[in-house]
Amino acid sequence: MTEFAGRTAVVSGGGSGMGRELVRQLVAEACNVAMCDVSPTGLAETQKLCEAAGLPQGLRVTTHVADVADRTQVERFRDEVADRHQTGKIHLLFNNAGISGGGSMVTNSRDEWERTFNICWGGVYNCTRAFLPMLQNAEEGHIVNTSSINGFWASVGGRASRIPPIRPRNSRSRGSPRR
Repeated sequence: MTEFAGRTAVVSGGGSGMGRELVRQLVAEACNVAMCDVSPTGLAETQKLCEAAGLPQGLRVTTHVADVADRTQVERFRDEVADRHQTGKIHLLFNNAGISGGGSMVTNSRDEWERTFNICWGGVYNCTRAFLPMLQNAEEGHIVNTSSINGFWASVGGRASRIPPIRPRNSRSRGSPRR
């Protein structure tokens, strides 16, 4: 896809950070956008920034409060998009919502890990499942999954320096293996 004008994009996590900038760039290309976030204040700020840049006549930019970790909220978001954009199709789905978290495997709770996993992985699953039929209705459709730099490595956490390294049971040396 090289032309965004007149297309419809769905962006999760549009209330701040990369999602906000993505929405702004899509709107600058005359793409209709439906964005969701858990922060109504963040969504309002993104909408305000788009409007301040000047919206082309007839362009739709809609905001939707939804937690991507909650399947029911994502399905409501999808239904709102169909209604408010008066369409049964979308061309682009940007699974962008995410949080840093999880923390240390040693000191942080399972709840923190599950919250992070439910948003960062479950959100991609929920949004893709919910919006896939609308993508399939379009003459061309794309799914884009984004991640911050935090998606490139795992965090062991602050106490990790006090944990001794794990050595194989049959290790003969700490250096290179014997031949």
